[in-house]
Amino acid sequence: QETEVEQPVEECSWVFVGVSFLFTSAYSVLCICYGMTLVDKYFSMGDLILPIVTLSFVMAVLYKPKRSDAGYKRFLHFHFFTFAVVSEVGAAVGNFRMGLISNGLVSLFSIPIWCLTFWLGLKLRESAAKLPPQELSDFLCQTVLVKCTAAMGTMLFFSFETVSCLISQGSLDNGQCTNTSSAAGYLSVYLAVLTTISIVNKTVPKSVQRETAVELASIASLKGLKWWQRLQGGLMTITAIVSLYLLSVLGVEGDENFMVFVIGAIGAFSMIFAALVNMTMSIRIRNQHQRQQQRGDVEMPTKQRSVRAFSSSQVEENMFAAALV
Repeated sequence: QETEVEQPVEECSWVFVGVSFLFTSAYSVLCICYGMTLVDKYFSMGDLILPIVTLSFVMAVLYKPKRSDAGYKRFLHFHFFTFAVVSEVGAAVGNFRMGLISNGLVSLFSIPIWCLTFWLGLKLRESAAKLPPQELSDFLCQTVLVKCTAAMGTMLFFSFETVSCLISQGSLDNGQCTNTSSAAGYLSVYLAVLTTISIVNKTVPKSVQRETAVELASIASLKGLKWWQRLQGGLMTITAIVSLYLLSVLGVEGDENFMVFVIGAIGAFSMIFAALVNMTMSIRIRNQHQRQQQRGDVEMPTKQRSVRAFSSSQVEENMFAAALV
């Protein structure tokens, strides 16, 4: 009996690209409306969906990694311009007109950071395009579509908590929902960074991923871990504990509590620093692997070990999931 062999997926449908473009365009429209009307409601709604649309833009960059024609590259640059540059300029204009000079300058200075992030995203796209066909298919289907969509669904849940609070209060001016909105924003940022870490780790071949994997026995005994794995685990533990506190704040109405901002910032710093450590070590190990391949020094495994192991991203995901549960 003949069985149909499933062909590896090399790119995602234009439907997904269009949906991501609509999401990011909605954020840009909110920022433009804020700049034109000076209504805080538009700015608040933009802040609420920013982590979601940012992750959506990351997905759009990676949907078609093998497309290298000039037309598609121009579309990616246009998508980036309408998402990052137009929105930041709109927010800056609104802040300057409101007399919030420092906030306006922050919006303008964010544009170079967005440009750097977009450049790194294009490099990530090139790295994904070099994956073997089956690994590229798994990357697009499991990581980009399934994992990112699940993360966006969780972010929507956090956002709806803020929306529910705003509806019950009937106003944005009394500050009774500031704690909830801050907690929801921080949790969404954590989840966006965590998903990005997972994407970065999956853009390298599995032979390189095995070199960064952590065996369960090492996690249980805390022996045999490298210094950067210990540092990363400690930082992610801090973020997980902070997430528990922020989850307790969700849906709680009351006067603004400055500790929510401070504790959330500590978690954000820990998460971002852990992400930088992860990306730096992944790039270093990948470069070492490529040099070994060029010299012909790569040893082929003679026997597959039956030891369960986690990649660094899987360890982080489980630690963060423990906090969310």
